Amino acid sequence: MLEPMKKFLLSVLILVTILIGNPLTAMAQEKPSAESIEELIFDSLESPSQKLPPNFLRLSDEIEDTVKELGPLDDLTGTWVGKGWNLIAVPINSDRPRNTGECSGTPANPPRENFCVMIMPYVETLTFTPIGAPVPNRGFPVDTFVVGLHYQQVVSDANTFKPLHIENGMWLLLDKEKKIVARLSSIPHGNSLLAIGKAFDVDGNFQITPVDGLPILEKPSVRYNYPYFTAEGVPPLDPANPNQILQDEIDQQKLLKTVVLDVSTENQGGISNIPFIEKNADTTSFKSTFWIEEVRDEKGEEFLQLQYSQTTDLDFIKDSTSEDPDKLIVWPHIDVATMVKQ
Repeated sequence: MLEPMKKFLLSVLILVTILIGNPLTAMAQEKPSAESIEELIFDSLESPSQKLPPNFLRLSDEIEDTVKELGPLDDLTGTWVGKGWNLIAVPINSDRPRNTGECSGTPANPPRENFCVMIMPYVETLTFTPIGAPVPNRGFPVDTFVVGLHYQQVVSDANTFKPLHIENGMWLLLDKEKKIVARLSSIPHGNSLLAIGKAFDVDGNFQITPVDGLPILEKPSVRYNYPYFTAEGVPPLDPANPNQILQDEIDQQKLLKTVVLDVSTENQGGISNIPFIEKNADTTSFKSTFWIEEVRDEKGEEFLQLQYSQTTDLDFIKDSTSEDPDKLIVWPHIDVATMVKQ
């Protein structure tokens, strides 16, 4: 017996075919009967081309089953809340200076430099949701299946709670055995990126590799470095190593095990920017390290903590220390944060 909807569709098909004629039967100069058309439609629906393959993938697996396949991304699932620090230098127009710290001024009395250094604390909510099911990538000699997580990052100024940043993207597990992971990000400034790398485990407490937040020049220059150390927010953040603020956090804790996710656009990835970004502060490189840490507190209770450090290189302003007239200064934009899983 046909289900009601199938019966209805079948009736419509039969009626239309009877009214306008069936090309195949018209060639034989015969008018088809309702029974023969019904049989023809049944045969068509049962033909091999209409059947689902044995391993047909439905993007609606049980979330619990999907999470089991996430490997090193497993513990990211859920919501994280915490605090961080943002270090960034931006170009400024002397006719329209920013009214922030070293950027203050007026058209009649412009800022001393055509760049501004801003260092500010922020609060963040970061949410990860599993993708519905493994996504097939068809190829030779075998197909691959990618699993991963959607994420949304919302960042606000820690003092004013005004929004600073929002970002959507995905973390993907590209190869479970080799622990190859990727991060895809979309940023409303007009950037999108793909960063690829690996995941690995660390037991106990560890040392976080330092990262330099100062501008990258052909030769050292006090002129460009000085505003970093006079900007509001210094200390506690050290522009010469923003990662130290993360190290200070875990030095006071007992870590049991850490999953490290280390990715970069320099590893077969890349960045796309809108023309305005390319012209004014070209975003050329991005690298990110996540530390998913199992922590045991003084009471013996355990919880999950997420720390990250990420560096986005911005290229703008001619490098006056270089003999190359086309060489631009590279300004590291660094974010570091510590969050706890809710």
